[in-house]
Amino acid sequence: MKIHVADHAKSRLITPQFISDYTAEIEQAYNDASVLLEFGSKHINFFIQPSRHVIKETGLNAFTINSEFVSLNFDEDMTLGEKVIIGNVRSMIFHEMSHAARFNLSIWHATAIDMSIFEGLATVFEREHVGSEPLWGQYDADVIHEWFAELNALDDGVLDNEYRFKHHDGRRWISYKVGTYIVDEAMRLSGKSIIECTQMECSAILALADLD
Repeated sequence: MKIHVADHAKSRLITPQFISDYTAEIEQAYNDASVLLEFGSKHINFFIQPSRHVIKETGLNAFTINSEFVSLNFDEDMTLGEKVIIGNVRSMIFHEMSHAARFNLSIWHATAIDMSIFEGLATVFEREHVGSEPLWGQYDADVIHEWFAELNALDDGVLDNEYRFKHHDGRRWISYKVGTYIVDEAMRLSGKSIIECTQMECSAILALADLD
């Protein structure tokens, strides 16, 4: 594992101590998640940089490119303060480590529902093993079946940012919440753990969830 810190001139608010604390938190979270995700790669590269494109409630954002490359962003304006941002790093790393481990298994995600399950697995993993309460994993049982049907009706490979992040009608994280619901149901009905589910094909997880 390597942590790469971008050379930047984004903000005078970013201190060497913050970078030190941030990278230390990444390393600890990586080590702990790796114990659970033994099927993941041992050669992950974290690339970190300041940005304004972050989740306002956490001060962070991340994207896993493949099994060995994870891009991490933190709020260049430090709106929430260093302590709050650092406090959210562990959940973020666990989430992205789930993605990287699943990529390492070469499991293909072809449909909007597949991609939702991909996000749901990572969300449940961070929730179960960090004890976090991610906003993107909190769904309304009264509407989640309608959202599932809406995603299921999309063409294969279609899942734009409206469904991933913020829809024009005001809904947020539709795909994440539907995926979390599917994984929760699969685990509840089967008794399987999130680690077991993370190693399964999407079709098998969906079958366990029994949403028909």
